[in-house]
Amino acid sequence: MGNKLIPQRTNKKIKLELDKYVNTDTGELLAPELSNKDFAVKVTEEGNYIVITSDDYVVLDSKTVKFLSSQLSRAEINSMVLMATDLKTPLNIVYNGPRPHTNESLQKFLGYSSKAMFLKLLKKLMEVGVLYQIKGRIANEVRVIYMLNPYVARKRKTIDKEVFQVFRPFLD
Repeated sequence: MGNKLIPQRTNKKIKLELDKYVNTDTGELLAPELSNKDFAVKVTEEGNYIVITSDDYVVLDSKTVKFLSSQLSRAEINSMVLMATDLKTPLNIVYNGPRPHTNESLQKFLGYSSKAMFLKLLKKLMEVGVLYQIKGRIANEVRVIYMLNPYVARKRKTIDKEVFQVFRPFLD
């Protein structure tokens, strides 16, 4: 878990001018010995960049987040980003470890002591199109769970196509 730094390596082919090299045994130029052959060597060397990898990441669409900064307060954006840190399933569901968040667990996770302020946040995020509420029977109890708009943030490359019937892009 966590970040891993990997030096980036570059591969390049170097074409040798055989007129500049000699056979150490005979002292003769290599060109006549290797006549009419293209002679190239593949060299791998460390580049000037480092590749940083992570097994726990969030992809944020920067243009969408910039657009949302004109629609949401900083506290609301912060809550949105916190929810994005634990997205799971092809439905982009906001999770609490191995289970989807409930209203109670999400309120605690986001640090809202007032239930009224928490519900106001959810209402605003749903009105703007960041969050979608799903209510139904889950694990033999009626529960509410939340789906985050994948145009804003996601933790996977593949999203269920039904999600795109619920959410639309913010920008064209």
